[in-house]
Amino acid sequence: MSLRPLTHWRTTDDTDETGVAAEPEAVEPAEAEDAWTAQVAPVLSEVAGRYQQLITHTDLAARLQDATGLFTRTSPNSWMDRVLAAAAALDVTEDRPPLTALVVHKTHGTVGEAYVEVLKLRNQAPIADPIKREKHAAEARMECYRWAEAKMPDDGGHPALSPKFDMIVTRDRKKARAEAMPDVCPNCFMAIPPTGICDSCA
Repeated sequence: MSLRPLTHWRTTDDTDETGVAAEPEAVEPAEAEDAWTAQVAPVLSEVAGRYQQLITHTDLAARLQDATGLFTRTSPNSWMDRVLAAAAALDVTEDRPPLTALVVHKTHGTVGEAYVEVLKLRNQAPIADPIKREKHAAEARMECYRWAEAKMPDDGGHPALSPKFDMIVTRDRKKARAEAMPDVCPNCFMAIPPTGICDSCA
C-alpha cells in the first residue's frame, strides 16, 4: 500500500512475519482531530510551564501528531482552528485557563481570529481591533503561566505581545509617526503647508 492516497493515517510498531514494518492504517479526519484535540491541553500545559513561552500552529500540529501517532498530509491551516476551538471548549469544561492563547501564527505572531472562540466560550464580546485582541490574549497567557506555576520574574511578570507581533506593531507606529511629521522649511524651520511653499519665507 502506498502512503500517497492517504490523507490521514495511524502508524504502528507492528511488523509482518518477515519483520517488515506494517503499512500505516487509514483513519477518518474526524477521528484524527478528536485525538489531536485531547492532546492539546497536555502539550500547552508544558508550554505554559515557561514564562512568556509560546508555540506556533505549525509546531503544535507536529507535536499533536507525534503524541497521537496520527498523521496527515493536509496543512494545519485547514484543521487547526477546529482543533483549537474544541480544545478551548475543554478548557472551560475542565476549569483551565484559556491555554489556546499560547498558540500563535508563525508569520505574524498573533492568535488571530481563532481567539474569537475563546472569548465566546467565556461569554465575552468579540474584539475586532487586532491590537486590543492580542493584548487580551497576552493577559490570558499570564493566567496560563500562573496556573502552570511557571517561574515568574521577581516583579511578578507582565502581559506581553508575542515578539514577532510586537516588532510589527513597533514598526508600524514608527512608520505612522514618520508619515505624520510635516515637511520643515530648511531656512526658518517652520512647517511647510500642503502647497509646498513656506508661508514665512515666500
